[in-house]
Amino acid sequence: MLRRLPATAAVMTVLALTTGCTPGPKGAPAEAATASPSASVDPDSFVGVVRAQLPEIAAGRTDRQIQDIAATACTGLAAGRPGDEIVDTTRALGTTDADATDHATARELIKLAIDRTCLPQAPRVDEF
Repeated sequence: MLRRLPATAAVMTVLALTTGCTPGPKGAPAEAATASPSASVDPDSFVGVVRAQLPEIAAGRTDRQIQDIAATACTGLAAGRPGDEIVDTTRALGTTDADATDHATARELIKLAIDRTCLPQAPRVDEF
């Protein structure tokens, strides 16, 4: 048992350092405790552009949740998924609501993701 203690401590330290989260109220990650925008968001980043140009999408979402929209779109693009499937996934905005946003806004989010987050997918931008 004593031999496992240092290994367990090392693993826990690595996990704590890589997640970057500190507990918020009732054990929730600090970032999830607030939906306000980060003061250090680059206005040219995906998150910054969404906050500025699509405030209805940014409302009530953390920077991480907004960036996850781009990450999901980029993953679908890189995997070669059909454009319609990526649009449908993006419409959910990372929620269980398949119609969280409209088709046109989802397409705009995908284009922004390509322009700001996954530039290697630029050849596919015309699909959206």
